[in-house]
Amino acid sequence: MRKPWYPTQRWNWWQRNPAYRRYLLREATALPLFVYALVLVSGLYRYTQGQLAFTRWLEALQSPGWLVFHAIALAACVLHAVTWIELVPKLLVVPGLSGITIKRGHQVAALIGSAVVVGAALASWPLGGGGS
Repeated sequence: MRKPWYPTQRWNWWQRNPAYRRYLLREATALPLFVYALVLVSGLYRYTQGQLAFTRWLEALQSPGWLVFHAIALAACVLHAVTWIELVPKLLVVPGLSGITIKRGHQVAALIGSAVVVGAALASWPLGGGGS
């Protein structure tokens, strides 16, 4: 009886192909976004504990380390969104529509959605810089 063949795969197999590197970078953007979601959930928890706890949480987020983390999370979010919109024409094939039409449609939808979110945030922002 012959022994089965086990192919050897080196630990850095993904470094040989640029497409694999881009894919793993895109998937790695989920890590800072997951941590950011946990930060937001902790903010909701602090909000339930009262105004003082929530204010301290907000003050803690203004430290340089958290500001750097927010910049990293923003960059990860933008990279994830851009690469997702680039992938849409390959994943969503609609007869009669070109890939560029589908891509532009998703870009417009993302811009409209972002404008709605920013508009809602600005509409709910307390005027004068302080809450009552």
